[in-house]
Amino acid sequence: MSSPVALGSRYERYALIYDHDRSRLGHEALGLVERGIDALYASDPDEAHLLALQESGRIGALVVQGSLAIDELDALLERIGPQLWAGPASVVVVGPPTDRGALRALQDRSLSWALREPYDAAEFRFVVSAALATDDKLEPRSGLRVPVSLPIGLTADGAARAGVVRNLSVGGAYVALAPPIAPGVAIELSLGIGDHRIATGATVVYAQSDDVSGRAVQEPGMGIAFRGLGSSDHGVLEGFIRERTQSFRL
Repeated sequence: MSSPVALGSRYERYALIYDHDRSRLGHEALGLVERGIDALYASDPDEAHLLALQESGRIGALVVQGSLAIDELDALLERIGPQLWAGPASVVVVGPPTDRGALRALQDRSLSWALREPYDAAEFRFVVSAALATDDKLEPRSGLRVPVSLPIGLTADGAARAGVVRNLSVGGAYVALAPPIAPGVAIELSLGIGDHRIATGATVVYAQSDDVSGRAVQEPGMGIAFRGLGSSDHGVLEGFIRERTQSFRL
């Protein structure tokens, strides 16, 4: 029998995970909770419908597998679609089909979000949070952070270190680094975005250990805010974040 994975109410809306063949989505639902998004899990359409009715008005996203037959998807949308805050537009398809006709069938039903293999827990969280969000929250200027894995060079107090950017916005980033640099420390950084290299200053805003919960990234490291970012670099970041968000569209 399905049940809420998390009973807390950290967000206005839940993500409903429909795992029709009991695959990895159950594990992914637990990962969402660990990263701050409350999730409900069901492996049967009747259970999914009951959960949607019980949480009427609070189901923000529906996550299904790409292997779900189109007639089963239609039946699910007919029952659960009215409970979704944005209807079919808030459905996420994990592992969508590669066949053009099958993809067109999903698009014709106004589905828009997809998570393609291979993916990691941070990308899973991002696409679900995107389905939960309003369009204005998906604009780079809103502070949207996209999941990435980009090497970055840092210099703090004259010492050079190398880290990995795990999420990125036009205003800052999360850098996986152990041990992290202390909050308040000014750093210089070098980061490649495609053929463009950003070299700018930044300030460490917060640091986290490897036992943190409720955050999108669960590696030790620190959040940084860019300082003195030029207009050209800002434009490159905006374009990159839009492209990265678009990569999660059907």
